[in-house]
Amino acid sequence: MVQPILNQVANFDADNRLVLTFTYLGPEMTTMNTLSIREDKPDSKPVYEKDQVSLDKNHILTGGTLKNGTAYLAKVRVKIANGYSEWSPEIKFTCYTTPKILFDTIDQKQFIYTNDVKMSAIYTQEQGEPVKTYQFTLYDQRHVALKRYPVRVPDNDSPTRFSERMKDIEKGKLYYVGLKVTTYHGLIYEQLQEFTAQYVAPSVSGILNPVMNKQDGQIVIDLFLKQLLGTSARAYIPKRENDNDDNYTYWKDDYVVVPKDNPLMYTKLGMAKASNWVGKLWAMNVQNGLFLDFAPAFGRGQHIKFYKHDDYITCEKKAGKIYSRTKSNTIRGLGLRPFYIYIKVTEYRVEMHIEPDQTFKGDDWDNTKSQEELAEYGGVTEATRKLIDVANAKINAARNRLQQKHDSHWQQYMTKVNAAINDARSHALSHDELLNRVMEIDNEYWDYFKYDEQVNYWKELAKAERDSESAYEVYRTEYEQRVWEVIAQMRAGSMKLTDGRTKLNQYSTVYSFILREVINFDDANLDLAHIELLYDQYVEKYK
Repeated sequence: MVQPILNQVANFDADNRLVLTFTYLGPEMTTMNTLSIREDKPDSKPVYEKDQVSLDKNHILTGGTLKNGTAYLAKVRVKIANGYSEWSPEIKFTCYTTPKILFDTIDQKQFIYTNDVKMSAIYTQEQGEPVKTYQFTLYDQRHVALKRYPVRVPDNDSPTRFSERMKDIEKGKLYYVGLKVTTYHGLIYEQLQEFTAQYVAPSVSGILNPVMNKQDGQIVIDLFLKQLLGTSARAYIPKRENDNDDNYTYWKDDYVVVPKDNPLMYTKLGMAKASNWVGKLWAMNVQNGLFLDFAPAFGRGQHIKFYKHDDYITCEKKAGKIYSRTKSNTIRGLGLRPFYIYIKVTEYRVEMHIEPDQTFKGDDWDNTKSQEELAEYGGVTEATRKLIDVANAKINAARNRLQQKHDSHWQQYMTKVNAAINDARSHALSHDELLNRVMEIDNEYWDYFKYDEQVNYWKELAKAERDSESAYEVYRTEYEQRVWEVIAQMRAGSMKLTDGRTKLNQYSTVYSFILREVINFDDANLDLAHIELLYDQYVEKYK
């Protein structure tokens, strides 16, 4: 009897679906196999052992069957005419939770504010799986790789924080940064994050500096050229021995806590040399009192101090005996909420505007929504729910109109048939004449139903659906674009077919909550040609 061979599988996340393949070279035709999985312990019993019918030599393991952080042994057998084959040799694998990567250089609005950035990311994995190598990749808006950076080994001092210097980032252009990690147990994972660069990069300007030479009775004119490139300023911690990150505590692994007794200072911003400048800052959990202070080097000269109040912010300046105070706009209930402050300084005048950050969602690491997020969810989805209700109302109205029209013609049909029967009962029509009359009425009705009502029904319904979904056209275009990008990557060979199908299924699941119809890619036998055919049919339908 020929023994099947179960092919090796890479370590994977037990929450994901997995297709295990095997080889069987026996002469018998087989369409059923049994997969048995047990923990990698002496004399352990199977935690999974099921038969599965498949024309292909594979066995599909649904997500959630196994547990992450556990090593397993698996074997397979096939059903033949007189029973089952022998079990295959066991293979070993371990289930690991999918890593999480947070790009902490990119803010919550998916912006960076410089063209020369040290892209930084934090890696976590539930079972503490260490990273062996990592590699950053910069992609354009179509996920085409612009630059692949060298494969690097994590620093022993910070084995979960990785960084790469990225230069010449164009302002206003959409990019994706990818970080691919390979762990010591063969777990390979890449995460992409989109971002856009928003920074001020003025053209070259000139500085004229006249210097008097009293001895020679001359004026020497020095001319300097200046250009701001938007490079990052270096943080300085004045009340500690060094400027290391561990001088501060962090909340939810993402937000730095700056207490009043240990301020954070940025030097050489050049604001003192500019008569006009603007600033934008984000903060949260700011207590009332002084929280921001612009000053010349070493604190000498005039300060521009910003004080937080319950519902507004004030700016205070003092020059000699002259004291000025400016108030921002008022935000009721500002309290400790996250907010942006926009500052504009023109000559000696200071203008301020504060704006609550409505996009703040709390902890980036937490997959479960907090109570605050759940409370927000109803408001966020209210507008979309109204659009859906309006769409359904239009379609139901169209169906009601068509049903009324159908009922009217059916009633006319029944009235004519009953009239013919009454004529036959009164001997106005013979039996053969009655039969011919009913056939004539019947043919007349079914001709109307086939060539008029049925055609108009689908036309009216399609028109109502198009009208109801007109507000979603932007989402349909976005969905089609995302699907096409995945297909293009599979064409180019930069994405495997199985990974592409998984990505397409994810897109269809998400957009099915918005669009009435999406493409069904949930078929393991779909090849690239069939995927492209489904996409072309969908696009043609909604032209």
